[in-house]
Parts: sequence; C-alpha cells; structure tokens
Amino acid sequence: MADVRMTVEEYLALIEKIAGGVAIVGEGLKQVHKKKRKSGKKDPKMARALRKANSMGRKKSGGYKKGWSQGKIMSKAHQLRRRM
Repeated sequence: MADVRMTVEEYLALIEKIAGGVAIVGEGLKQVHKKKRKSGKKDPKMARALRKANSMGRKKSGGYKKGWSQGKIMSKAHQLRRRM
C-alpha cells in the first residue's frame, strides 16, 4: 500500500470541512468553532402567550406552582399561541 502524507495546511483544511467551521491554530492547540445559527424573527403573539402561561404557572414569589415546570409553561404557551 502507498504511504500517504498530508501537509499541515491540508490537515487543517480537512478538519475545517469536517467541523463545518473555522479551524484556528494557536500555540500548538487546535480549536474548532462552529457557525452560529441565525435567530428568527420575534413573534409578538408568542410573547403574549408566554406572559399569560407564566402568570398561570408561577406563584407571586416567582417559583412554580405545584405540578408546573418550565416545560409545562412552554407547552401551555404554544397551545395558547395556536389559539390566538
């Protein structure tokens, strides 16, 4: 079998392709940074639904009422949002 060798530049380009980001070499260590997702447009109806769901699931002190969690509040907010 043939012996295949890569240069440092070829190796870094390969790592960059695999990681989907930019490979940065600093003091002998490789750090790979992935691209960030773009955030979507704000939904005013979802904001209103979240305020309503939070008021339903939280106490005056700010804690959760019995049987409520952040997941349940978000589910309720999505449900309210669908009905708006």
